[in-house]
Amino acid sequence: MEDDVRVMTSDELGALCSNLQKACAKQLRTEEAALFGKLASYYDQHRKAEPDASYQKLLNRINEDLGRAYAQANELAGLAQDRGALRALVWAEKVSKLLKSLLVRYEKQKQGLLENTSVWVCEICGFVYVGEQPPQVCPICKVPSFKIHAVQKEAI
Repeated sequence: MEDDVRVMTSDELGALCSNLQKACAKQLRTEEAALFGKLASYYDQHRKAEPDASYQKLLNRINEDLGRAYAQANELAGLAQDRGALRALVWAEKVSKLLKSLLVRYEKQKQGLLENTSVWVCEICGFVYVGEQPPQVCPICKVPSFKIHAVQKEAI
């Protein structure tokens, strides 16, 4: 078990705190949500830019997750009989497959993929959609469209 212990990066801690903030907000635990929000902001400010970030490196990481990481995480969640983690892993794997598909399409079409259209992201599961309007219901986690937000073009 000691081999599993490691120091988390600021990126990982920021994402973790952000997710905990959302979970607390859903449970109407406003004080805890605010505290996790402060922690998320703190870690986001301490992020380090990836020095050799590239399309291929991102695609490699997604392929690694799809090829190995999800299988390991599913095995551990199954052993722990953690139904919530298993459900979240199903969503995450579906979203990762969709992101991989979008990256491959983007590599072929470049900016043409994004011309005259919008990019939408589900705040619950991370589903990404390219189109004029978001779907009425997220195809991954089934939340209504008001949980699916437009990504500003400057961020793309």
